[in-house]
Amino acid sequence: MQVLNGVWPPLVLFVIYNTDNLAEEAMRRFEPLVRTKRDEFQDLSYRITTMPAGIPAILYLVALVLMGWLAIQDPRMVIYETPTGDIHPLSWVIGFILSVPSYSMAPIIFYHALRQLYLITKVFELVDEVNVFHQQPMYAFSGLTMRTALWFLSMVYVTYVSNLLYEATLTEDTINLSIAAGLVPASLFVVIVPLLGIHRRLVHAKGDVLAKNSHQIEKAQLNLYKAIDKNDADHIKSADAAITSLYRVHEQLKAVPTWPWATGSFRNFLSAILIPMMLWLLQTLASRFL
Repeated sequence: MQVLNGVWPPLVLFVIYNTDNLAEEAMRRFEPLVRTKRDEFQDLSYRITTMPAGIPAILYLVALVLMGWLAIQDPRMVIYETPTGDIHPLSWVIGFILSVPSYSMAPIIFYHALRQLYLITKVFELVDEVNVFHQQPMYAFSGLTMRTALWFLSMVYVTYVSNLLYEATLTEDTINLSIAAGLVPASLFVVIVPLLGIHRRLVHAKGDVLAKNSHQIEKAQLNLYKAIDKNDADHIKSADAAITSLYRVHEQLKAVPTWPWATGSFRNFLSAILIPMMLWLLQTLASRFL
């Protein structure tokens, strides 16, 4: 268990490194949409891949002191006892070297993720005009938000694996289930909320092109009525063809997505990750409490 706890510091650093690389690639793909506010874009390109030095250091030190104090008050929170209820002296050393510093990394990864997701909303604000027919660059950040959510969910799976290594107490199970129950909706928050702003703009832009299409349909129908009144077969045929084409375009416009991710990717995210997670939660609850 102590070795598993010791995995967290390098894992957190890897997650930060990985999501920073994704953010850099997303900014490169998104850049063609930013035509005027170049200085703001360059500033955000730096900030989204670089954490300020002070805040993470403060968060880590505060968490380190708090976890150290808790470990002294109740060693069994971070230092595992033997089956006879004793704590080996070496466990104290290993616990303070591995467990306390590991748990203290948690505020950093959450700060990094929330800060990066907030900056995504600021990047979307730099887009002057939203074109519903040119959405591919807007998909750039959906990969980053989904990867961040997957890292959140991986914490729950690591906890589940750790439970296989030893028999957790009822209190530990309750804490783990509470964390898991919180991280599952938090992962949805991570995927959806940063993209809400551009989603609203896409909805508005889609409404505009649908309104123009409806106006053209109305004009074509008026031309058809005039041709019918004049019994002009050629104009009736051409007006009918125009209406058919406009309605076909109307159906195509209705199918244009307003969420900035590739078709089916969010559905795959839910089915591949959240459904197994919920099944595990239900299984754990059933085995523990029923």
